[in-house]
Amino acid sequence: MSEHDHEHDHDKDPAEQEALARDLAGELTDLFVQFVRGELDFAEVSFATYDVLQDLHIIATGAYELVETEEESGDSDDSDDSDDSDDSDDGGIGGRYSEAKATEEQEDLAQEPSRD
Repeated sequence: MSEHDHEHDHDKDPAEQEALARDLAGELTDLFVQFVRGELDFAEVSFATYDVLQDLHIIATGAYELVETEEESGDSDDSDDSDDSDDSDDGGIGGRYSEAKATEEQEDLAQEPSRD
């Protein structure tokens, strides 16, 4: 058995994992387009691509739990619901890239501050 085979959690729904992987591919497409438009510099697109690859690994290994966001649950008690800023989607898969939000998420995952 290879290392790749025993890393994967077979309790997760393969169709769900495939859908999440497709969402990540869409994120990469958006990042690459933003890069060629000059909206992101190379460091930003590199960091964001690495984040997406980490998410892909988490999905492939099944080490994730999907959580319902306030948008999905219908709880709209926030006063800034009309704000379409990059951080309004809680950083979930399929949302727009925000370097500050991504850095915050990486710090949370690593349980240590960024080394910038």
